[in-house]
Amino acid sequence: MFLLSFLAATARPPRSVTQYALEDVARRLKLEVYDLDEGIFGFNSQDATYGIEVVRATIRSQPSLGLELTEVAAGVDGRGLVLVSGVTGNAATEGSLRVGDTLTVVLGSSRVERTTALDYDNTVAAIQRAVAGSETLTIEANRLVERAKVKVEFEGPGGRGQIDALAGENLRKLLMRAGAKVYDPRTRRFDQPFATGDCAGEGICGTCLISVQAGADSLSPKDPTETLITKGRPGSWRAACRCVVGADNTPASLRVKLTPQSQFADEIAPRVKPISP
Repeated sequence: MFLLSFLAATARPPRSVTQYALEDVARRLKLEVYDLDEGIFGFNSQDATYGIEVVRATIRSQPSLGLELTEVAAGVDGRGLVLVSGVTGNAATEGSLRVGDTLTVVLGSSRVERTTALDYDNTVAAIQRAVAGSETLTIEANRLVERAKVKVEFEGPGGRGQIDALAGENLRKLLMRAGAKVYDPRTRRFDQPFATGDCAGEGICGTCLISVQAGADSLSPKDPTETLITKGRPGSWRAACRCVVGADNTPASLRVKLTPQSQFADEIAPRVKPISP
């Protein structure tokens, strides 16, 4: 994985917002290269107290989109960082985009263009190609947002505890870092030596179940895998490894009871927990 520091490159002067305001966003962003051959890139935050929110907007193209863009950084290979520096006209009427957002994908009626980490000229060219002949342009953008604080209280075989977490963190990882006894001592895990167990923290074995006592609405909703894992259990039971705290990025309090499982019903063929008591 490669990282690019945006502030190391030269930048064009901003137009409708101060240089400091845009550079403050750029300072916290990093570019991750997921597949160099395919040219697949993505943004993340260098600052742990911030995260990336994906925003989608569909804007009428006539008489104009109403977006002002500023190149904060540029390289020699057509890559760079372009941020929204003004929202007017149709974009303001639609209301989803904000100053500081960076466009990642633009979709016209018959064309899709990736714009992640393109410089100004290439970003504008991609928008022009996508919007040609289209009454509207759908834009996906990344927004740097401050992560809300979430208080997590837990009770389990090892006693009680409290964790001060940030929205977007995985509950299983939080509990394990806090020393909570998430697992039955007989449970074998792939993240232990020799990879002889069943658990890889991916939500396939059902050994890290918890009972949510309060704050259930602050967790991410169950996906199909977790629904299968918790089949036949009370509605308050969740798989810790599938839960994201503060899923809607609002301050919250969560209270859970740990219910470690050493065995699990054979609901996923051919077997789930080949563990002897």
